[in-house]
Amino acid sequence: MRKFLLIVLVSITAVQGQNFFPILGGQRVGTSIFTFLKIGVSARAVGMGEAVVALQQDAASVYYNPGTIAQFDQTEFSASRIQWPAEINYDFFSITRNISGRHYAGFSFGILHMAPMEETTEYLPHGSGSYFVYQDRFIALTYGARMTDRFSFGITLKQVEENLAGRTMSTAMLDMGTFYWTGFKSLRFSASLSHFGPQAKPDGTFEKNVLDTDTGEEKTVTTEFESFSPPTVFRVGAAMEIWQTAQQSILFSLQLNHPVDNAENISTGLEYNYGNMFFLRGGYKINKEEENVSFGAGLIIPIGKLKLRVDYGYANFNHLSDPQRLSLGLAF
Repeated sequence: MRKFLLIVLVSITAVQGQNFFPILGGQRVGTSIFTFLKIGVSARAVGMGEAVVALQQDAASVYYNPGTIAQFDQTEFSASRIQWPAEINYDFFSITRNISGRHYAGFSFGILHMAPMEETTEYLPHGSGSYFVYQDRFIALTYGARMTDRFSFGITLKQVEENLAGRTMSTAMLDMGTFYWTGFKSLRFSASLSHFGPQAKPDGTFEKNVLDTDTGEEKTVTTEFESFSPPTVFRVGAAMEIWQTAQQSILFSLQLNHPVDNAENISTGLEYNYGNMFFLRGGYKINKEEENVSFGAGLIIPIGKLKLRVDYGYANFNHLSDPQRLSLGLAF
């Protein structure tokens, strides 16, 4: 275990010292839509730096990798409440179950929302008396299959929609993922592609003033909104228990993230497990300025044949207030 940790630490130091991820990809920041899909939906996952593509933690795992759905022995339910900055909340829930033999299905839903906000104008800076609503939401169906005792795959189809003061846009997206047990101790290897879909733009048109090059006068034209790509991200990672006894274990996970709208980054996570009931977690993201350090804790409480999960996750923000995450789960 000491040799393994030494290799990991040396690798991380080399990556940081040699600037393995320089500014390459940084110029793509702010080029995608539906960026709420990049918010971590699981307190358990966020506590480990979201290095969870190779982990079958709970029903929320299918959000990061649909291939995990076929790794659950029981019906799983997970719900989360995320307190985002500026009094914005994000609610998420997911449920997965075996439907027949090696086939599994899941359903998930997420909504980023806020209280109605009063409109202000140049002449009415304290409010005009009119209110507008902002919401981002998605609804998704997941199918997965366990092809062998080591390999499974999954696919998610979802509809994503945004409503900003009556302006709406929506599109369909696709998630795909695989999960593979290597056979070497508890080492597993996984890859996923999330939020893949066509470009989208708000419905309707708007008017803008342009200069007529022929007459030199200003004129008003009606035009459509510009289209942008969804926040597609490719993840590949591995995880393994690096220390284990009859009552305790330490899990280490390592993950490479390649987003279309930012530079590549690496996520690392640790989870200490005592008696499959109490958990402590920590995570660190390399080449990330926000949410680069995280930690969390969790409990599993047996209630008859049920297992109740309670998880808390924290991730730091350098420029905004730190979001708080609480997740509840059931296995039955």
